[in-house]
Amino acid sequence: MEITIIPIHKADEELPFFQENSSVGFGTSQFIQKEGELFLYIGLGENKLTFEDVRFLGGICRKALYKMKDAAVRINYQAIVNRSLNLQISETIICFMEGWYLANYQFRPYKKEEEKLSTLAVHWEEKRFKDWEQEAYTRATAVNFARDLCNEPANKLTPTSYAQYLRKMFKDTDVVVEIIEGDALSKRDFPGINAVSKGSSEPAKLAILTLNRQSDKEKVALVGKGVTFDSGGINAKTASDIGEMKMDMGGSAAVAGAMKLLADTDASVNVVAILPLVQNLADGNAFLPSDVIQYPNGLHVEVGNTDAEGRLILADGLLYAQSVGAKTIIDIATLTGSIGSALGLKAAGVFSNAEEDLWQYKKLGDETGDYIWPMPVYDDYIHYLKSDAADVNNMSSSQFGGAITAALFLKQFIEPDKKWIHIDMANTVRPWKVQGYYVQGASGYGVRLLYEIVKQKTLGN
Repeated sequence: MEITIIPIHKADEELPFFQENSSVGFGTSQFIQKEGELFLYIGLGENKLTFEDVRFLGGICRKALYKMKDAAVRINYQAIVNRSLNLQISETIICFMEGWYLANYQFRPYKKEEEKLSTLAVHWEEKRFKDWEQEAYTRATAVNFARDLCNEPANKLTPTSYAQYLRKMFKDTDVVVEIIEGDALSKRDFPGINAVSKGSSEPAKLAILTLNRQSDKEKVALVGKGVTFDSGGINAKTASDIGEMKMDMGGSAAVAGAMKLLADTDASVNVVAILPLVQNLADGNAFLPSDVIQYPNGLHVEVGNTDAEGRLILADGLLYAQSVGAKTIIDIATLTGSIGSALGLKAAGVFSNAEEDLWQYKKLGDETGDYIWPMPVYDDYIHYLKSDAADVNNMSSSQFGGAITAALFLKQFIEPDKKWIHIDMANTVRPWKVQGYYVQGASGYGVRLLYEIVKQKTLGN
């Protein structure tokens, strides 16, 4: 069977087999069959279409065709281009097919009966269209890699298996994988990782992924929080659905996905990814509230709360990034519930010691669909991180502004001449709503955003 996808934004009697009740609202789909041909009308709505709108349309169309078997698909892209905010045909096809492949995602390795999606072949009028489809597939595959990591159960994705997974994924690429583990973690001075992992029988790892295709370019570092399960430690979590804490490594998944996308697109970059991989559990050896941790930069940190563990391991990553020569450092983490109180569930917060750049990152977030919103880092709030026993506490004394004080804690580990960007993605690791190209499970948030920021930083050097 041949299926033709026809985007519409107004009633038009010239459309094949047009019916008066055809809907033109954005994302509304309707099938019409006639003489062995099947038409899928997809509404474009009244507003001009953005990059993300086009991705959503691709996802909606793929979901509408889930049950179709061995069909050939044709798509009228020009109608989408005509209704877009100055998107080129290449951008339209890439975004639409990216949404198509993201909606195609399933996580079913532990299902007894595997439900296989139908095979649909998209017909292209020109070879360049097929090339753009391949680019979309590459982008979606990197996001789906991050989704896979986040969706894995806690007993399947441990620091050990995570490290093995990274070695396997990047084996035949330009990415060099180094895993620091065992005695080397203590000898090379990663006190945050060692402290947080003390309560788990699973040994911690530090994964270093290096992609250096152009040594004369300034080095960019990506640091991703990799807590494969977070019980809260001694300050145990009390939420009813603590199983969600298997996704507390969402920042590391975003970094790993971005590295895959950079590797697969032959990007000319000099980038190092740093992923501290730990479990935060509580046994007789667990680190305790009131413990004091000394970092290589001489800073002493009092543990005010063991459930604020992410910032302790990120501090290790930030210091390591600077020790290997990174001038721009981007960290991303499921760090605070407070960011959700500020921004809801659709956008992450972005902080920086170079606030003038924040709106550029927001623009990239709008284009990629990984939404972020600029947030302040008020140095005065260091008052809330005061400690009687150490230089700084890992937990704020105030119930307000938790995402800001968490960012301010991390800023203590950044040298003044380094550019630092912090993304708190705590409430975006799952989609705020299953719609468009989003499916149940992890969102894959951050992969495309980090990829674009790294490319922008590289081009700016």
